[in-house]
Amino acid sequence: MLLAYLAFATGTRDEGTVGVLRYVQTMPAGGILLTLLAIGLCFYGIYRLHCALFDGEGKGDDAKALAIRTGYAGSALAHLALAWLALKLLNGRSQEGGETEKGVARFILELPFGGTLLGILGAAFLLAALHQGRKAWTASFMADIDPRAPSWVCPVGQAGTAARAVVFAIVGYSLLSAGWFAQAHHVKGLDDALSALRGQPLIYAFVILGLAMFGLLSLVETRWRRIRNEDVVARFKAAVR
Repeated sequence: MLLAYLAFATGTRDEGTVGVLRYVQTMPAGGILLTLLAIGLCFYGIYRLHCALFDGEGKGDDAKALAIRTGYAGSALAHLALAWLALKLLNGRSQEGGETEKGVARFILELPFGGTLLGILGAAFLLAALHQGRKAWTASFMADIDPRAPSWVCPVGQAGTAARAVVFAIVGYSLLSAGWFAQAHHVKGLDDALSALRGQPLIYAFVILGLAMFGLLSLVETRWRRIRNEDVVARFKAAVR
């Protein structure tokens, strides 16, 4: 939601994750807010990691379920990385938007078969984009929402999920290009992906508005999300015995 605000209200080009975190830091009591944001991102990363390792959402163990749980692991790493980035900002250290992703891409390209690894990662993002698009079309995400939630949650969630699909597709294509040409500068982070859409005003407006709606859906989920296996501690103990 802050991402949409920065794009529409301020017109800034520092519109990626770094830009949002910097904006939070400039708010009244920004240091406290950024600390709380880092803690929340860390907890969400841990929750996603639990879903990946211990099937916290009851997906099962078949091939499709394992693919979904692998996606949860990737989400966990992404949110933990954002928490780390927020802590770096609190300590007065940060990187320009998109440089973190390019630095990681350069590191991967230096590995044996690094280009292939980046290509696989790009393909994974494109598959994730297709998955998000399917979720937007079928509204399958509503299976995890309590039926008592307001009726407007479904169309808002569809728009938000469709916007995520567009961003995932751009990032995935950039990773495939980086892997094919072995050049890290092809890699696009969130800010680069959004900037790439500025030349298409209607698509850009849809994606930004959609991301705001996805933020609204996330707020709805804090109240009406159906979390399976609620006794996390007991499930964790049973898994490690």
